[in-house]
Amino acid sequence: MTIDEAADFFAKFLTAVHEQDEASLTEPDEELERRIAYTESFMHSAPGSSMSSPFMRPRGMSAERLAGIEERAATPVRRPVYLVAQYEVPGRGRCFAADVGGAEEANSLAYELRYWATQIGDEPKIIAQYGIDFGTDPLAWEHLVGAVIGPVGDPVKVLPLERPRIPRDRENYERIVAAGRRAT
Repeated sequence: MTIDEAADFFAKFLTAVHEQDEASLTEPDEELERRIAYTESFMHSAPGSSMSSPFMRPRGMSAERLAGIEERAATPVRRPVYLVAQYEVPGRGRCFAADVGGAEEANSLAYELRYWATQIGDEPKIIAQYGIDFGTDPLAWEHLVGAVIGPVGDPVKVLPLERPRIPRDRENYERIVAAGRRAT
């Protein structure tokens, strides 16, 4: 997988996540289950880890109750992808990280998650999800679910896609982009 192919893969994955987020507010259980299965088709659980799609709504809700939740909930937005970086990860080989923003209008401007993907067989798969550690400055990531990636050093390649607007996030973005330029 090339870095451009990884960027396309992350874009498709994040579209599936966004459609699932929307369905969780509007669709009956059967449709939501279909969306969850599709989102999870992008994921791989390595031995000793688990990757699954977050399910944020109780099942068996009446149409009236679901409409009430939709009325009060924030409107989901598609997470922005700020950059995709290629790393040589000890014990895993070539992996790609996508730094993405939040899924609601209020937090879509800021870094929220880092997804890790690699080639599994002949397909790219999400193998880990990290979240920002709010208690650190400069920005740091903490493991949430999936494989533990560990220290990776500087990226081999970086594909900058969108410059973040939050100063702390922008500093992290610029550091990674500069490291990628030095590597090539």
